[in-house]
Amino acid sequence: MKYTYTITNDGDGFTANCDEMSVSATGPTRAEAVAALRDAICERLTRVEAVAPPASVAVPSVELVPAREPSAEPQGPGDAPAADHVAPGRS
Repeated sequence: MKYTYTITNDGDGFTANCDEMSVSATGPTRAEAVAALRDAICERLTRVEAVAPPASVAVPSVELVPAREPSAEPQGPGDAPAADHVAPGRS
C-alpha cells in the first residue's frame, strides 16, 4: 500500500502526517518520524476490534512517499505544465 506524507519541524523534532489515514507520528529526525509513521499506519491497519480476534494478523507492506509541494504560483489554462515550471529560488 502506498501513502503520502508531509513532514514539519516542530522545534523539538519532526512530525510526519499521513492525510489518507489521518495518522501522525513524531521523531527527533525526519527519518525517525517517517519510520514511526510507518509503524503507526501498520498498527492502524492491523488493529483488530472484534469480539474474537484472530490469533495473528499479517502486517501489510507500507510504502511512504513525500506529498508534492503545492506550486508556488497558481496553474491556469495558459500556464506551462507544472513539470516544466521552476519556482523562483529553485533549480
